[in-house]
Amino acid sequence: MTEPTHLGTREQILATALGLFTAQGYDATSLRQIADQLHMTKAALYYHFPAKEQLLLELTRPLLDGMSRLVTEMRADAQHDEARVLAAYLDLFLTHVDVVGLLSREPATQNHPDVGQRARSLVAAIQQLLTGPDPSPRRVVRTACAMGVIHSVPQIPIDVLDNQRDIVLTAALQALQTDDDTHVKSARA
Repeated sequence: MTEPTHLGTREQILATALGLFTAQGYDATSLRQIADQLHMTKAALYYHFPAKEQLLLELTRPLLDGMSRLVTEMRADAQHDEARVLAAYLDLFLTHVDVVGLLSREPATQNHPDVGQRARSLVAAIQQLLTGPDPSPRRVVRTACAMGVIHSVPQIPIDVLDNQRDIVLTAALQALQTDDDTHVKSARA
C-alpha cells in the first residue's frame, strides 16, 4: 500500500516542480517553495529528491530517453522513413510539451551538462540522420526548417495544439520536400 502512495507523491512533486519552474524559472524556484506548495516538510521532499537538480533530471529523462531511442532506431534503419521519424519526433514533443517549453525558455536547463548538452546532442544527431550522408546545402536548410517547425510546438497554445497535430506534421514534411525553386522565385517577385 505504501508503493502507490510513494509513486503518487513522487509524481505530485514532479508536477509541482514543473509548474513552479515554468512559472518562475528553474533558478528562482527553491526546494522549500516546492515543499510548501505540496504542504510537506522540506525533509519529506529531500527523501524523494535530495537536490533540485535531481528534479530537473527526472523531469527531462522521459523526453531525452525518447529522443535517444529515436536516434538508435534511425541508426539501425539506414533507410528510415522521414515521415515516420518526424511524426515520432513531433509526438515526443507533444507528449512532453511542458518540459520542452521549460528547456527552450530556461538558460539554466540549457546549460546543464546532463540536460542541455544531451538535448543538443540528440537534436543534432536526429538532424544529421535526416539530412543523410554528404547532404547538399539545400537539404541541410530544409531539414533544419522541418525540425524548426516541430521545435515551435511549445509556442502554440495547448488547446489549439491538441487538435492540430496533423497540420504541424504536414508543415514539417513540406519543409523537407524537394522541388524546384519556382515557388521561391515567385515568392520573391
